[in-house]
Amino acid sequence: MALGPLVWAKSRRVGSVSEVAVLAPIRQGCVPGERRTYEERARTLIATIEATAQPGVPTELDAVTTFHFGEIIVLRPEQYLTYSNVNRVSYAPDPDGAVPLEIDDYQPTADAPTFRTFLLIVVFFDGDIKPYFKDISIFTATKFDQVLENCEDYPPLGCEDFENFWNWVRRYQVPVDLFLCRYPTVTAVRIRQLEEFKRRFDAFVMRVRRPGRDRPHNLDDLFDVFLRENEEYAPNFPTAGGVFEPRKD
Repeated sequence: MALGPLVWAKSRRVGSVSEVAVLAPIRQGCVPGERRTYEERARTLIATIEATAQPGVPTELDAVTTFHFGEIIVLRPEQYLTYSNVNRVSYAPDPDGAVPLEIDDYQPTADAPTFRTFLLIVVFFDGDIKPYFKDISIFTATKFDQVLENCEDYPPLGCEDFENFWNWVRRYQVPVDLFLCRYPTVTAVRIRQLEEFKRRFDAFVMRVRRPGRDRPHNLDDLFDVFLRENEEYAPNFPTAGGVFEPRKD
């Protein structure tokens, strides 16, 4: 049966929020001049990014204000081959016998397939997919670029060569069968604005309703100050990269 032309996957959208899922094979073998494999190098870089982001240290993605949520998964053969009837897949001695043991890279033979490790990237963001990746190419062309360099066919110039980068994304984009969004009409920037508003409102309540203290006589003046603070959530938006910068006064 003849196969038809490749049909590009399309991002799904709910309200203003879109998704993209990219599944790309990681290159096999060792990195030239290193003893690490491409998979090991990718894992090290991903761990570095996570170690920075988890405690709240700013990352390159902070400059992409449409970004909601993202995850990177290294998907190994012993995970996706579970319950598969494939030669050279051995299973751990568990009650069900359904957990494959780790599969190392090896040269395929005529009667054996090549097992590959994949990099799965899932992202939720505001707006359309191409403008989002345009921002990615401008503001994240270091750490995240270095992760993707470990995948097959990645452009030599990385995401700085936007058209080739964009074609690479489309080449490895996979369709998503279910996309749910709890707040489809609330953008990432709006979430930051509401977060800042709530912080200032809590501070206002503490000034005017603090337990054990008399109610201030200048309540109207304090409320006017609160209103002025929130007249403009982000006076410097958009700055370079559209970074959200709340008022300091």
